[in-house]
Amino acid sequence: MTSTPPFQCKRILPLLSLSALFLTFCSGQSEQPERQDIILATVAGAPITLSAFTEFSALIPEGMKKGDTLLDKNRHVLNSLIDKRLLLAEAEAIQLADDPALQAKLAFFAKNLLLNLYTHREISQKIVVTDAEMEAHYRATHRDRALRFSGIMLETREEAEEILQAVADGAQFMELAKGRSLHRDSGEQGGDVGSYKLKDKVLPSIAEAIFSLAVGEVSEPIRFQFAGKTHYTVFQVTDEMPLPLAASEHKVREEIFGRKRTARYQALLDSLKGAYGPELYPEQIRHLNQHSQQTESDLIYDLPAALTDKPLVSFRGGQINGHDFVQMAREMRIGQSALADSTRVVFLLETAIIPAFLFVAEARAHGLEEDSKLQQRIRDKRDDLLLNALRQRYVDQHVTSTPEEARAFYDSHPEKFTAPLTTEVVEILASSDSLAQRLKREILAGADPAPLAQAYTLRPGADHHDGYLILTPYTKVYYQGIYDLAHSLPVGQVGGPVQVQGGHSVFKVLDRHQKKHPYDATSRRRAMAYVKIDKSKRGYVRYVRGLREQYPVEEFADALERVLSEPN
Repeated sequence: MTSTPPFQCKRILPLLSLSALFLTFCSGQSEQPERQDIILATVAGAPITLSAFTEFSALIPEGMKKGDTLLDKNRHVLNSLIDKRLLLAEAEAIQLADDPALQAKLAFFAKNLLLNLYTHREISQKIVVTDAEMEAHYRATHRDRALRFSGIMLETREEAEEILQAVADGAQFMELAKGRSLHRDSGEQGGDVGSYKLKDKVLPSIAEAIFSLAVGEVSEPIRFQFAGKTHYTVFQVTDEMPLPLAASEHKVREEIFGRKRTARYQALLDSLKGAYGPELYPEQIRHLNQHSQQTESDLIYDLPAALTDKPLVSFRGGQINGHDFVQMAREMRIGQSALADSTRVVFLLETAIIPAFLFVAEARAHGLEEDSKLQQRIRDKRDDLLLNALRQRYVDQHVTSTPEEARAFYDSHPEKFTAPLTTEVVEILASSDSLAQRLKREILAGADPAPLAQAYTLRPGADHHDGYLILTPYTKVYYQGIYDLAHSLPVGQVGGPVQVQGGHSVFKVLDRHQKKHPYDATSRRRAMAYVKIDKSKRGYVRYVRGLREQYPVEEFADALERVLSEPN
């Protein structure tokens, strides 16, 4: 008797089951299946139900669903799901899931999921922040007041100390600011910053120094950078305004939660250490250090047997051997040089690796591995890894590009090598609106904005290049508030003042362009990458089409017309 190959058996059994289902349905021996159980297609004998289609469709953005009608779009999604099932069937047939590298990636992902689930349940979910705590922290951190204050900026600490002594002797802070402050715009106003400030809107170094002061009190000298140089400033609180908790509620809750989370984490870790009793083995750690000092190869693949299996740490019910440790160090991107230092190895073990092992062990003891959402995420990740591995093995690693192809792509796709619309400006981020207005008047009168930026701008780093900024879609996030305005102004125009984070911005538009990159080494590399991407896409389509010839695919037209033309 001829035996049936194992893989064919896998195909036949689902087909038999499906046929039986149809026979039962047609013979009237069963009620009509629930809507979500309607079978739309089969791949290698396995059914694709409406519920599976609905779940898959929900993961695809609407903009990626192609077609003029709802039915067309749903057919496109169904074809994508069929392709995925074909690929997974092929992965199973060639036992791709047994690949050690893939298994290691999946195990790392699963372990992190389990760790996150455990810490979320045992730490984050058990933290309660009460209204009384919110109120107390809001007052203790002085967020219950907005302050108006004045400052005197000086070059040296000694000069700042002289100001403090002069105030103590009865001198008026406002008059001292007018005569001594290097920040001339605020100095002319007696040092006044111009408005009431919330604590979280002031530089931390200043906020910590002044928000605990009473009205009229003067701070100690505060060191900070201004216009590329070190300065010292003393501040006097001139007025205050009460603020409700709502003004800083999010920040207050975040700080309380973070503090409680740290305390609960440490308490839980201490408890688990007491329960599991982790014990380090200095001799094995020393052997690991010596080996990492001597080898030039990748430690994870060149670990001798004496280190692989013997424990660096043991605890009740388990151990952390050399392989475990090196694997985790690799996953955490710890360099091999760190493993040559026993102090760093012990620190890594005690602060990261032992806690992770204990938390995972406790999570497993509580059965969290069986959590349905966790299991589903692991299955989804497994599918993703299998699909990526198939593409890499059968498509991407066979794709090449030549210099001639790269040049041809560069010539025929100029839009791929043209920089985005770029506006170049010189900007001054001033400390106040009045200063920004004055600087704008000077620029409109013909002053060069670069020296003004060098002297006044508060933009971090900008003082090193005279306020010169390049505004592109890639840098837009850093220049919120001025980006759109700068792109709308003609070259040579002065924009602002605009209130932005950190101050008031005024700028002059220097240039605007959209240039094509020359065909140099960088463009050649990009063109070769584009060629490979294009070949990979076409190769992937051919590969999946080949699978459709290898595995039986059947679509049920009546079911498709009936359910895919209707909104879910």
